[in-house]
Amino acid sequence: MIAVIAVLLLLSAAAMGLLTTFLHRTSRLIDDSVEGVRLAMELQQQMTQYNRLSNLTLASAERGLAPAEDSGPALEAIVTGANRRLVEVRKYVGSPEEESLLREVEQRMHDYFASRSTLLERRATPGEAIRASSPRLDAAMTSLQDFVDKNRRQAEDGMRQAAAWDATADALSVAVALLSAIASVSSLVALERYVHSPLAALERAIERFARGDKAARAPAAGPSELRSIARVFNAMTKRLVHQEENQLTFIAGVAHDLRNPLTALRFKVGRFDPSGPAPTAEQARRENDLIARQVARMDRLVGDLLDATRIHAGRLELKLESCDVRELAREAAELFRPLSSANQILVSSAAGPVVARCDPTRIAQVLNNLISNAVKYSPQGGEITVSVGEDGGRASVTIADQGIGIEPEEVERIFEPFRRAGASRDLVPGVGLGLWLARRIAEAHDGSLDVKSTPGQGSVFRLALPLAKGATSATSRSARAASTPRS
Repeated sequence: MIAVIAVLLLLSAAAMGLLTTFLHRTSRLIDDSVEGVRLAMELQQQMTQYNRLSNLTLASAERGLAPAEDSGPALEAIVTGANRRLVEVRKYVGSPEEESLLREVEQRMHDYFASRSTLLERRATPGEAIRASSPRLDAAMTSLQDFVDKNRRQAEDGMRQAAAWDATADALSVAVALLSAIASVSSLVALERYVHSPLAALERAIERFARGDKAARAPAAGPSELRSIARVFNAMTKRLVHQEENQLTFIAGVAHDLRNPLTALRFKVGRFDPSGPAPTAEQARRENDLIARQVARMDRLVGDLLDATRIHAGRLELKLESCDVRELAREAAELFRPLSSANQILVSSAAGPVVARCDPTRIAQVLNNLISNAVKYSPQGGEITVSVGEDGGRASVTIADQGIGIEPEEVERIFEPFRRAGASRDLVPGVGLGLWLARRIAEAHDGSLDVKSTPGQGSVFRLALPLAKGATSATSRSARAASTPRS
């Protein structure tokens, strides 16, 4: 009898070993499937981003706002990123069917990119571009979705096989428990709770998310492999939901900011009746000034979008030189004084040069953005103080206003792309790129941009830049200021 029990225990141990090996393989399969789904969905997002940016480029070119060539590096960066993800996703292909689907995805994506590139080169109209390339885009998206569905089915099959093995292990465990005592029963109950429940919960979370439930999350429980898969899955779902929210916010903001100046332009153009009396010189001057402001507003929006794309692609170029930051601050303040009669803009600077190693055009862009925000978010007027000096071995520029301030929970969020403080969403137009761009430009200089704010009392933004070597003996240099402030 003891020999029989020993044999049964050995068989049970062997069966448990096989089950553990199978579960490990199943975990790897699920991990590969989840990673494949993530990369495929990122490819879908890149296709959407490429389609949106190329449409915007063609629309801008059609209206004469910006040449299509300006967006070429950003579009090339998207294509390069898509090719890199195709290489990454190939690492997780585990069957001939997946390989065939991936080759189809690759072919259709390249067909779409080639079609769009040809349309951009010959400056096609947006309508012509949509008609010509939409079938290719739909085909590529369909192939990507087929690839996602295949990986999801593989994950579900693995779950079902794991559940079947788990049921077999339960039956074996009961038989062994009858012969080997309560300890075996307790161990098997623990195994049931430790393996089967997390697997089932993970399966349910994957199914819910695949059906469109964006709140679906998997519990981080069970073996380390399952906990790791659950964490990867949860991080992926959170990132995808956040990206979708940002995209919707971005589209709404761009549509709003483009529609307003276009509506004003259409209204003004409609007022000029060729059969009516000619406008006076003063009327023509006013109308021309308004049209110029609306065109400049659209140009700023397109410029911010292109800068954001360059930063995302890691292609922001800096032309570094030694610059006296005092001169940059004075020029930025002088630029806004005629535009803000309600605000008094003061400049306070060190007695000697404050020489930093920077790109003067980009730093001027940052200062213009900060002073512009100080003016816009101080609707009741008041002082705006620009202070320049050295602090902690770095060049420091602070812009302090007496405006509406920022709520504590919004302080860091305002530096996220497409984020704007709650109190200002209806007060000031914009898509929420200005401060994000300003911080990224500061960080590209090995500097920083921070803010301290009290609601109802105002905000203080501090830009810190590294000093140029030998700054104590450097002479002041006048720097180029950005021609147009960006918000």
